[in-house]
Amino acid sequence: MPTVRHISDMLEVSQRTVYRDIEELRDDWGAPIEYDRHSQCYKLTPPDWQPPFGTLRDLQLSTGEGIALLLSLHAFQEMHGTGFELALRSMISKLPSLLPEPMSIDPETLSSIFSFSFEPLRGDAKKVYALLDMFQRAIKSESTLIIEYASASSGKITKRELEPFHLRYFEGAWYVVGYCYLRQEIRTFAIDRICEIKETGKRFSSGTKENFNPDTYFGSSWRLERGDRLEKIVLRFTPEQARYIRERTWHTSQKTYDEEDGSLILEFYLSGTAEIKRWLMQFGAQVEVLEPFELRDSVVKEAEKMLEMYGGLSCFVSQKRYNGVKR
Repeated sequence: MPTVRHISDMLEVSQRTVYRDIEELRDDWGAPIEYDRHSQCYKLTPPDWQPPFGTLRDLQLSTGEGIALLLSLHAFQEMHGTGFELALRSMISKLPSLLPEPMSIDPETLSSIFSFSFEPLRGDAKKVYALLDMFQRAIKSESTLIIEYASASSGKITKRELEPFHLRYFEGAWYVVGYCYLRQEIRTFAIDRICEIKETGKRFSSGTKENFNPDTYFGSSWRLERGDRLEKIVLRFTPEQARYIRERTWHTSQKTYDEEDGSLILEFYLSGTAEIKRWLMQFGAQVEVLEPFELRDSVVKEAEKMLEMYGGLSCFVSQKRYNGVKR
């Protein structure tokens, strides 16, 4: 058995540190450590002792940590259909062993104080969960998968071999990001649009995973979609809308400038403008696209289509059609 001196030499620490650690193991962790005078060594009695999980001081959470963890679990539990509800409920049931006594707020009380709302899961929950399981295993083992994928725009189904790198949950849907052999680049696929999937038994070979970082990859997108190049986006919000826009950070690259009339200039850089266009349309005439010209022109054309839809007919015909809608 090693002596205190041997342990200090081996770990390159002082003997005082070794003695302090032994006292902490014995007093705080409840380790049955005894000193053997004959060998001048410390030993465990019995030697196969293991610390009892859930009763150690260092494993316990503070009241604040317990509440924060419960809030996080309850929030995630509201994402119905993610496939993790059973695991979350099991985790919540085990929390009391890690929480201090008395706990100031129990899980039931917490639910009556806080609530969360998330978009319902898109797609069949059981199918999505099964696909998530396959993708998780493939990511860990760095194994490729063959998927049959239905395009969101055309519905056309294509077969692709994929190196899955990352799973992302966004606005009620799960996505997988990976290297697509068909397109020879990293792409994002909605998991609920995958029709078929099978394992190939082959390992990653593109060499692109080493340079993939999810924060960097999604950092240049507005929310999820990416384009071919990085573009400067400049928007002007009316004074009425400026206050709301100032209250949030909309993108990591954003800069804001106040105008004399109370309007606000919002500037940032994006790769792809399809998502930002959909976001802009909700503000109507309260926002103007200053740059780039292509995005400005796209918004103008969309507004013209809306004008034609609502204002292209006479007021009489429009009112008659509106009145005829069953409500």
